[in-house]
Amino acid sequence: MLALTHCVSRKLWQSAAPGLLVCGALVALALPIRADAQFTGSASATTQFESNSNVFDLESDSAIPAGNGFRRSDTDYAYGAEFDGKYMLGRQQIYATASTTQYDYQHITELSHNEYKLGAGLNWKLGELLDGKLDVARTHSMVPFLNLIGSDFALSVATAQTELAQIGLKVSPDWKVEGSASTSKTDEPIPGTPNLQLTLSSGTASIEYLGLGALTSGFTVGYMSGEYSGSSTSLTPSYHQETAGLLADYKHNSVTFEGQIGYSHSASATGDEKTAGFTGLLELEKQLTPKTRLTVKIDRAINSYIAIASQEFDTDAGVGIDWQATSKLGVSLGYTFTYRAFPEQAINGSYQVDYQEYATMAAIYQPRPWLLIRPYANLQTRRSNFNGLDFNSTIFGVSITATAPGRPR
Repeated sequence: MLALTHCVSRKLWQSAAPGLLVCGALVALALPIRADAQFTGSASATTQFESNSNVFDLESDSAIPAGNGFRRSDTDYAYGAEFDGKYMLGRQQIYATASTTQYDYQHITELSHNEYKLGAGLNWKLGELLDGKLDVARTHSMVPFLNLIGSDFALSVATAQTELAQIGLKVSPDWKVEGSASTSKTDEPIPGTPNLQLTLSSGTASIEYLGLGALTSGFTVGYMSGEYSGSSTSLTPSYHQETAGLLADYKHNSVTFEGQIGYSHSASATGDEKTAGFTGLLELEKQLTPKTRLTVKIDRAINSYIAIASQEFDTDAGVGIDWQATSKLGVSLGYTFTYRAFPEQAINGSYQVDYQEYATMAAIYQPRPWLLIRPYANLQTRRSNFNGLDFNSTIFGVSITATAPGRPR
């Protein structure tokens, strides 16, 4: 058992696909074989073409970076594979997923890179009263240039790993108590700070009332501590954040609602830097017709701005429409407006405020059960009260995915 644990912790999260496959095989061999056990899995391969009019998210009159062909626009080709599997053992579910994608830029070749995602976990239940989740995830992905300091045009690929544990106890037919704890570490090397890192630890607790039919309501509290390291310009080396709020979920017929509203307070360890305000999430889904679904979402949260080792206060408002025209063709439209405030990023007594807009249109065509074709187009803009940060970009592309579904065993 110790050898198996060592394999999972080192091979799965510190190596690439070969280590994952070896550990997965060992885990499968270690599981007991019972008549009610069942495994399902699938594998898919994706290829993608994309064109971006403003790769570095530059202002229209900004100088074009040297060393990359003096170009603003570029096209890239991506190709990747994904594997996932689920193992049901009675009421317990073990799952794992792995994906990798290679991005090759045609002109700005310095931006070519590989991304991957690894994940594994357990959804468990003990009788009707106790349930929970254990989950570990690791991602390796490019940091968007809009999240980097404007003078930096080098590729930055962040690696993040998160561990999560959740538990829920149904204390009576009408009441349930839930708790969770998580840790995460993100490495984001950028020019001048190659060892930039953010470490987070958090915990939440909630109590929910289930006795109102389709409506679930409750109260939640949370605490998080974070620490930046490796930054030469850290504004908030370490901080803590508290959140308290009300929550509600409603599901009935064609309407689904998820809501949480509360108050969050974030402060540095010294107490000199503070960010506070109302936070929450409101999401409504409405099935307008058998083929059309409307989604409206508002989200407000205090987030980490790793590039400057500080906090930002983000407010997102979005709307989307999905139309399933036929059994093989679907179309989606979406728009999101984001208000980003950086209280600790100030010049001449005024802190930075960005207004971002993101519009997207996509079609999903499935000519065969195993084949998915997705053309898409995105438009993104940013307006800022700081000079040199305004930009707009247009992206269009198409991805093709072929899937080989696994059969239950």
